[in-house]
Amino acid sequence: MNTPLQHYEALVEKGQDIYTLKSISTLIGWDQETYMPKNAIGIRSLQKQHLESLIHKEMTSTYLQELLSPLIRLDNGELLKVDGLDLMQQGAVKEWRKDVVKAKKLPDLFVEAFAKAASETVSVWAEAKQANDFDSFLPYLEKMVELVREKTDYLGYKDHPYDALLEEYEPGMTVEKLDKLFDSLKPFLINLTKKCKNLSIQTDFLYGDYNEHKILELDHYLLQSMGFKEGCYRLDASNHPFCVSCHPTDVRMTTVTKTRDLLAANIFTVLHEGGHGLYEQGLDPSFFGTPICEFLSMGIHESQSKIWEAFIGQSLPFWTYFYPKLQESFPQNFSNVLLTSFYQAINVVEPSFIRIYADEVTYSLHVILRYEIEKSLIDGSLQVKDIPHVWNEKMQAYLGITPKNHREGCLQDIHWAWGLFGYFPTYVLGNLYAAQLFDSLKKDHPDFKEKVSQGHLTFIRDWLNEHIHRYGRLYSPDTLIQRATGTPLSEESFKAYLTKKYIDKKD
Repeated sequence: MNTPLQHYEALVEKGQDIYTLKSISTLIGWDQETYMPKNAIGIRSLQKQHLESLIHKEMTSTYLQELLSPLIRLDNGELLKVDGLDLMQQGAVKEWRKDVVKAKKLPDLFVEAFAKAASETVSVWAEAKQANDFDSFLPYLEKMVELVREKTDYLGYKDHPYDALLEEYEPGMTVEKLDKLFDSLKPFLINLTKKCKNLSIQTDFLYGDYNEHKILELDHYLLQSMGFKEGCYRLDASNHPFCVSCHPTDVRMTTVTKTRDLLAANIFTVLHEGGHGLYEQGLDPSFFGTPICEFLSMGIHESQSKIWEAFIGQSLPFWTYFYPKLQESFPQNFSNVLLTSFYQAINVVEPSFIRIYADEVTYSLHVILRYEIEKSLIDGSLQVKDIPHVWNEKMQAYLGITPKNHREGCLQDIHWAWGLFGYFPTYVLGNLYAAQLFDSLKKDHPDFKEKVSQGHLTFIRDWLNEHIHRYGRLYSPDTLIQRATGTPLSEESFKAYLTKKYIDKKD
């Protein structure tokens, strides 16, 4: 009779086969957004469809269930014979079971159809955005919304169909919990925006001509300062910055290099995607093929990027060290600008149209707007054709501005084209998690400001690796944050951080 450990080892072997297929799918997705020839979209859609079908068949195979059944009950998740398995291995078994149960809910034909539709819709979205043409995108988005609604029916839910989608990106999160958090956060942010936006601060010097070669040199310098492992990552250019990972030794990030807005479009983007990348590099490769070598949730993932982009990257200690390097790289832009003026300029609160370039105060309002729209799309109270009108109404109500066109309005994000409904709220959750983690990091490192102002950043990576990265999916998001910070998820730390920085003027 095989022992639990032998069953587990067989699971790992099968898991490595499945995760290898996933990594290939990730790689061709990265290629589609970076180097793939435009006219290759047809064959790429077939490739994605085939790979996703293979992965789904592996996840729903009888063999995988046979390997799990001696270790855990598939019906209720109760661990059985676990003698010889440590805490991490037991956690991997529990998460495997969740993945198998979820995969079994989705029919093979649906998975194939969804993957093919997503790949096609992304291609249409890119052209529609460029042409500022929502009407050409409309039928594809309508089909995608139909597929996502169908998906919620397969996955199942208790109170709201959107809960089924949230579970994919933030396990344990529900509409009820989100509404409570956002109902508290939204009026606070709207009021804070009004208090801050009329301040007269010079920002013109941030915009100008920048040499792309010099930009990439500075980008790599920042990533190396953050603690990236040489030979284990790439940084490339794309229209929409992102980070994906095939393995802790193969992390792919993109940024924007053709820009007149160096800080928002590039520097902060690199820090943001770098935070994602360090999370992926910090996963334990010895657990490759198991859920312990996977990130926990998109909210936790976003917290890692927000800590680096905003809490560190927009702080005075950070630029005390790195501003001279920026001046050295681009003397024509910054040599005559004082650090104090630069710091004020990069922390201006000003309502703007593009989410990824929004300031710390207004950013979450952009996300709450999207959450409210897609929640209504999924429950059927909003039709896809009405998105532009509702989008513009909410932009005016929350930020006091109205987009002049769809490119700077409802066509700006790629998420809905990919079918990633339920993803957007994790960006706000990332801010909330980040604020709590940042408080705990500073408590553990009382000399935090001194270290950062001297260019020492790897202690931040190490602290995050110790408290977040290495656990993979061992704990739930609620449990992980409670363990790392001593307090449950709340919006209060984020409110306090923004108030201290933008009202009390203390960094």
